[in-house]
Amino acid sequence: MTTSEERLSRLEGAYEHLATKADVESVKVDVGSVKVAVEALKVEIARQEARLIKWMVGTVVTGIATATAVVMAVERLF
Repeated sequence: MTTSEERLSRLEGAYEHLATKADVESVKVDVGSVKVAVEALKVEIARQEARLIKWMVGTVVTGIATATAVVMAVERLF
């Protein structure tokens, strides 16, 4: 038969892999900094998206103007 001390030491050894309060707090801090980084990334993505849209609109308008000018020039020649 095993003694109480043996049973207790066996139980303590079985639960060494569990997280402590300090471990949980450390993870909370890490998650908080990840949240901040994700929010900053979202802002940057939105900025880049707006910039791309402006460039695309400008390119399309320029292309239409160029095509119109070419058609008008060809029309005048004939």
